[in-house]
Amino acid sequence: RVPCAAACPVHIDVPGYLRMCALGRRDEAHAIIREKVPFAGVLGRVCIHLCEDACRRGEVNESVAICALKRYAADGDRGLWKKENKIAADSGKKVAIVGAGPAGLTAAFYLRKKGHGVTVFDANPAAGGMLRYGIPPYRLPRDILDREIADILALGINLKSGLTLGKDFTLDQLTADGYDAVFLAVGASDSLHIQLDGCDLADAIRGTEFLRRVAQGEDVKLRGKVVVIGGGNVAV
Repeated sequence: RVPCAAACPVHIDVPGYLRMCALGRRDEAHAIIREKVPFAGVLGRVCIHLCEDACRRGEVNESVAICALKRYAADGDRGLWKKENKIAADSGKKVAIVGAGPAGLTAAFYLRKKGHGVTVFDANPAAGGMLRYGIPPYRLPRDILDREIADILALGINLKSGLTLGKDFTLDQLTADGYDAVFLAVGASDSLHIQLDGCDLADAIRGTEFLRRVAQGEDVKLRGKVVVIGGGNVAV
């Protein structure tokens, strides 16, 4: 396996889709990406692109823009990938997935393709997890996210929003309801806590909490001058 594909967590055929991009065959490039992930357009915008760190071209001058080309391929989607997006015969098994973030939806996508019945439960009013409630629209346009989530759900996946594990349902209830397996994809949406005096005061808001409240349409009240601690994507 070439270094870029080996560095990719899902081992996308990077040389394959780059070759198609070079030939201007964006739909084919997108289909290659979709063999491994159902979020090509999302990843083309927010992936941390470990593949580029491993790219051999970097030994000559600079790495190939693999992530940007993923976006280029996804934006050229004309539906070719759907021709091979077949669902296996009904297995008679049911799976409950707790959490409609990228992990839960990806698991739902591949479980459904294997012929299992899939229901996804999520505490939020809309699916997407941190893609929706942690990444602002200027980095990840909502129409891109909504379209790729719709593609996943279109396979026959049932989404139940606004239901929280431990409050609205329990694991025992899922078993009693006839689910053969449960996949917990509750995410890691808590902000990192800094051991600093004053961090627990009312006017100190943690980064991901602030982003979530803004994404939900809340007018978060801030007073006077604001200090942002951190320099990563959340801080920006």
